[in-house]
Amino acid sequence: MMGSTKEKIWLLSRRYGLSPLHRILLGHDGSMTVLLELIVCCEVALTTISQSVVPCPGEAAKLLGVDTGEAVNERDILIVRKGDRTPLLYARSYTPLSRLKPEFKTDLMRADIPIGRIMQKYRMEARREILDVGYLERSQQLESLLQCNAPFLWRVYNIITEGKALITIKEFFPRSLT
Repeated sequence: MMGSTKEKIWLLSRRYGLSPLHRILLGHDGSMTVLLELIVCCEVALTTISQSVVPCPGEAAKLLGVDTGEAVNERDILIVRKGDRTPLLYARSYTPLSRLKPEFKTDLMRADIPIGRIMQKYRMEARREILDVGYLERSQQLESLLQCNAPFLWRVYNIITEGKALITIKEFFPRSLT
């Protein structure tokens, strides 16, 4: 990635005419669930598309600082408006099982609980480190999942606790999100 995340967001903004809200969504280092609720003025819910324990792929292993092939929880989710189920965001996360406390693992595997809410429940101190951001012109898969036409904005970040990456997440949201 060139320069800082902030500089990359500025570059994307100039190139694609991003709004202040888009820049906030890309650069926000807090709970995306809470931020989306503030944006859409209603509660949101998590819908799990798929979740399974898989060998960690190389790119995720590098971001997490674990060995390729280590057992991780892979989770694909949508965050939707609670009332009408309109999709707002798609995300895929990888979490090394070796770094999870049993109670956190149980809640994570229950599927439809946002990661931020699980962390809040266990009063975990953590920070989010945004690693990369981008703009995607087209994706049939995302158009289908998010029920809208492209383009999409994306970001990759780690949730770090106790000095280690606990989870790496890649999120996509439609540019039309307002």
